[in-house]
Amino acid sequence: MLHILKHINRRTLVSGTYLSGTSHVVARHLHAEAQRHRSLVQIKGNEAAAFLQGLITNDINHLEEGGTSMYSLLLNTQGRVLFDTILYRKHEGHFFLECDSDKVNQLVRHLKMYKVRRKIDIESIDDDYQIWCVFDPNLNFQEVTHMDLDTLYMNPKADSKAFLQLKEDKDIIVTRDPRMKYLGHRLIIPAKGSIDEIVPNIQHSEETFKVLRYRLGVGEGMVELPTTKCLPLEANCDYLHGVSFHKGCYIGQELTARTFHTGVVRKRYMPLVFSGDANDIPFDASIINEKGKSLGKVRGSESKYGIGLLRIKECLDAHSLMVNDVPVQTFKPAWWPFEASKEKIS
Repeated sequence: MLHILKHINRRTLVSGTYLSGTSHVVARHLHAEAQRHRSLVQIKGNEAAAFLQGLITNDINHLEEGGTSMYSLLLNTQGRVLFDTILYRKHEGHFFLECDSDKVNQLVRHLKMYKVRRKIDIESIDDDYQIWCVFDPNLNFQEVTHMDLDTLYMNPKADSKAFLQLKEDKDIIVTRDPRMKYLGHRLIIPAKGSIDEIVPNIQHSEETFKVLRYRLGVGEGMVELPTTKCLPLEANCDYLHGVSFHKGCYIGQELTARTFHTGVVRKRYMPLVFSGDANDIPFDASIINEKGKSLGKVRGSESKYGIGLLRIKECLDAHSLMVNDVPVQTFKPAWWPFEASKEKIS
């Protein structure tokens, strides 16, 4: 397999860990991690784009106009999250949807339920491809700035083609993680391929990417974003450019749009830093302040880091927070906007 990551501009990637070379990338301090808990569904056909446009929270035109990947959610009629997905554009009329492996069959059934008479093919292709992420696990939070947010994160068309000079390879997709650049790059490669042939000298890891997500406050999958119990704006879908407020109607659009335009999002997913090992902290454990009042719930933990759905202002104002007698801290992520829509954060 050909080396496809070439001549990467050091200034545009996290901490300068991608170093330019004449023939391939020298991957210093980078980790590669197989996303075995994620699977792919293929949607293919002339009407595929129009079909997806009526189901996803984001605007498929971002991909139709040249983007490689896009973050989005699929909601139920009550506006609650059914699936969190990353969409990849293979070529015109041909898309991959990445979702939680445990929900791939449900996603296929959900899509086919709305297919009606459209001339599209929908199938799981989990056995045909691997999903990898390549990232810097030692993120320097001082480098996460609002300037980066304005120039990269808010650009829906930004993808790896803006940063990478790639060799053409129709079987491989390489794209910057569409949620934010600090999550590195995602690679879709054939099942028989090898990540080491694509990114030489790369370190392999397990669960390190989850820790990075927790440090950034990014939830993912059916455990952290419980089916039908999570609202898209609480999951920071708007901050992660996963929802369009300018496209036409889609399933669950009414509540999401009304909350954005007239409501206040008082609870959001935020990072948690525990004073000790948090692996034994159960899912849905209450986060309480010094007065014994519950201010949120734990949605995931790994090592000393975690993620929780928290009441923003009350948690930031609290003198102390505890989870099952374990002290925990939280903070407003640096990549959040200075001021959310109609929401004041002290």
